[in-house]
This record gives sequence, C-alpha cells and structure tokens, in this order.
Amino acid sequence: MKVESKRKLHPALFYASLFCLSLLTSPLQAAEPGSTPVTPKLFGPGDTLEVTITAPWQDLERNKKYQGTYPATIEYKDHTGKHLTHDLTVERRGVKRQEACRIPPIRLRFEKDEVKNTIFRGQTSLKMVTHCQNSDRYDQYYILEMMAYRMYNLVTDYSFQVRSLSVTYKDSESGEKDTDRFAFLIEDDSDVAKRHGLKKLEIPRLGPSRFDKTTAGDIALFELMIGNVDWSALKGPDPEECCHNIKLIAPRPLSDGDKVWPIPYDFDAAGIVDAPYAMPPDHLGLDSVTQRMYRGYCVHNDALPEARQKLISQQAAIMAVLDSDDRLVERSKKKAAKYLEKFFKIMEDDKDFERLVVKKCRK
Repeated sequence: MKVESKRKLHPALFYASLFCLSLLTSPLQAAEPGSTPVTPKLFGPGDTLEVTITAPWQDLERNKKYQGTYPATIEYKDHTGKHLTHDLTVERRGVKRQEACRIPPIRLRFEKDEVKNTIFRGQTSLKMVTHCQNSDRYDQYYILEMMAYRMYNLVTDYSFQVRSLSVTYKDSESGEKDTDRFAFLIEDDSDVAKRHGLKKLEIPRLGPSRFDKTTAGDIALFELMIGNVDWSALKGPDPEECCHNIKLIAPRPLSDGDKVWPIPYDFDAAGIVDAPYAMPPDHLGLDSVTQRMYRGYCVHNDALPEARQKLISQQAAIMAVLDSDDRLVERSKKKAAKYLEKFFKIMEDDKDFERLVVKKCRK
C-alpha cells in the first residue's frame, strides 16, 4: 500500500528524489526505426521485476541440513511483454539468516545457454535476498537493506548493484503459492570486477595498506553511516578466504604494487535495518546494532576528508533513496531518516568528526 507523506521536501531533496526515481524506474528508450531492440540489463535502470519461481519450497524450508540444489523454473515477462520460462536450480545460502529465517536467502544458478539473449544473459549464479518470515514487517528490513546498497551506489561505482523483485513462490509439489513477496537480487562480484577491467580476488588475508585508499575511506564512513560493524576487510571466519562481508577485486595477475578494491555487502546487521535477530559481536562491547562504531583503519585516514565531503555532498540524494520505494512504510522511513540524520550531524561537526571518527581508527 502506498503511503503518502505530508512532509514538504527541501528543494534539494525534492530534485534529488526525482533523480533517484528516474534511475530506478526509467523506461526503456525507444529503438531507432529498423534497429534491433536492445534487451535491458538486469542491473541498471529498471523497475521491480515480477517473477514466479517454482521449486519444492516446502522441502527447502524444512530440510535445513541439505545445502544442495533443487530443480526450479523462473517465469516472467520481458521488456516486449513476451512470457519467458527458464530452468534453473535454487539452493539455501548464508549463515545467520539460515538460522533466523523461515525463507532463507537463496542462490539462483542458471545455465548460460538457457538465458541467452534475455535479461538474465551472462548470469550463472545470483544471490537473492528473501523476505525471511511471513510477517509483512520483515519486508521492511530487507527493503532497507536493498536501499543501503543503492545509497552506496551513489557514493562509488565500486559497489554491488541490486534489482528489486516481486516474487510468487509456487511449490512444485503441492501447487501452493505465496504471492507478491519482496526480494532483491545482488550483482555477482565477477561482474563488478568486469565493469572496472579487474578480476575478483580470493586470498586468505590482506594488509590494509594494499587497499585503494579512496575506496577504503568510502567503505569505512559508509558502514558508519548505516551503523554496520559486521565486516572485516582483512580476514574472515574462513582461514582460507578473506574477508567478512567484503569481496575483493584487483588486477590479475596481482603484482606487489597493485592496489586492491574492497566491495562491501550483506547489510542486514546494520543499525539502519535493525533486524530483530541482529546482534553486534560480543568483543566490540556494543549494546545494540543501532550503536555506531567507526571501524576504519588509521592507514586510510588521509582519505577521510574526501570521503567525508563526498557523503555530505550526497546527503540529499542518499536521503531521497528512502522515498524511492512505496513499499517502505512511513514509520520505517522516518526511523531510517532519523538514524541517517544523526550521522550527518557528526559529518558536519569538525570536533565530532575528529573525536568519533579520526581518533577511533584501527591500527
């Protein structure tokens, strides 16, 4: 249900809102006469994609120990109105959300030939964030998580793009349907790398001096903005793979002097989302996920002035993202806006920025 806001927007926020909406919902440009229509990209300007995914959902929900694939189909209408159906597989993914969610996050796996010349062209593996529980309030958490990705898109192109979905889940055995459920897809890290002429990098650990400083500064302040401490750019729980909720992209082969670009993801534990199951790590001494803590590295402090000014200059556009999806109800929108406003007060105050950010860096 669309919730109308009676609040008058500041002119800068109004125009920023229009700009964001145009990016998220702009229609396809008409093809030139005689030209071949261009299939739109999955990630890029586009509204919510309506899909029906048929799979043995009841088995997937109940059988938590099985982490393998299930046969499935996905149905949707393409940009010409043509009805398409593709075979694929679905599987459970994630750690915390598998424990907390009735509907866990899903990975979609395609055969390239199956989706050739469609909106899913080139895709072989896509992460899908689901509604987690049947309660409508859970949709609000993941709408906000999707918005966090879009906010970071405004900060840097070294970021994951997302696409919102309206999903009908059809059980392949019982025929039962769960309709019009919110979900979103996350761009694959290899595609992020490809956009920048780089490759994804998988290594056990990395020192902070290897990171591109601009991107490292952007990440540290952005994570502070959304109140996320559930990340590490140096190492992760798996001793064979860096990092935690960070993907790395870099030139390949990687030489000693080459820089590495960290790309953050998985924001459901952020304060702006405030999911009921999210808890800060015990060793940080925080009372809740809404309590902010700066976790950037001191070696990147000289990148902070640029990152700070970038966020300040994008404040109106970032706040406007909250108005970009009618599924976010007014209560959730106001709570998130208030949370962001507290961050920008820190950014605008030199003493607070020095005390709460610069002097809190990690060695």
